[in-house]
Amino acid sequence: MVLAKHRNSVFGTPSLGHTIPILRVSEQSDPDLVELARTLVREYAALPHTVGRWPTANAEIAALPRPYLHPGGALLVATEDGDAWGCGALLALETSGHAEIKRVYVRPAARGRGVGEAITRGLVAEAERLGFNTIRLDTAPELAAAQALYRRLGFVPIPHYRDGLLPDALCFERAVRP
Repeated sequence: MVLAKHRNSVFGTPSLGHTIPILRVSEQSDPDLVELARTLVREYAALPHTVGRWPTANAEIAALPRPYLHPGGALLVATEDGDAWGCGALLALETSGHAEIKRVYVRPAARGRGVGEAITRGLVAEAERLGFNTIRLDTAPELAAAQALYRRLGFVPIPHYRDGLLPDALCFERAVRP
């Protein structure tokens, strides 16, 4: 789907020497953008490391952009040349001042172009804008490129930080303002 100009918040995130536009999805967003975010998260839910491990995926996708709404979160879509390349979300954790990065996904055609980095940097910027102090995330052990990205962006390994994580999940954390 090619994105038309939307009335949504747009900001750029520098990555690999160029700026990748990021759209913030909200309840006031154009319905096409909300549906595009659902499509991207549905693609994420179909990945081998996710299938069978996210039993509430269909219900959560149908509810988007909830629960990733201001002031407790954000849902972002990365674009380039008018095409949607990926998404990611931020959600407040129960621990005050802590947020969690969720659902980071980059379409195969966009991988290796800095889109994952742009999304992650955008989520860090959203965490700062929303007043969080610490960001946490979990990832699958087979996602080596994601782990390398998180380490490069200042995330450090930590033990499991909440109930419900899969036993093999690798967890990371960083200060919002290092």
